[in-house]
Amino acid sequence: MRTIAQIISYIALILLVAVPVLFYSAAITLERNKSMMLIATIVWFISAVYWMGKEKESAS
Repeated sequence: MRTIAQIISYIALILLVAVPVLFYSAAITLERNKSMMLIATIVWFISAVYWMGKEKESAS
């Protein structure tokens, strides 16, 4: 579960960087930019809760 949450949160962070780049290159509209940024932010906050601040579970 922790690994999946990490992957999802990293993808959301990548989107938070890529979406403004797409907007500035005129590939998406301002409204699409706002929507995608909001969704990526919400996804990051939800997924980060499951793994940040927790120590890794040992296999033993």
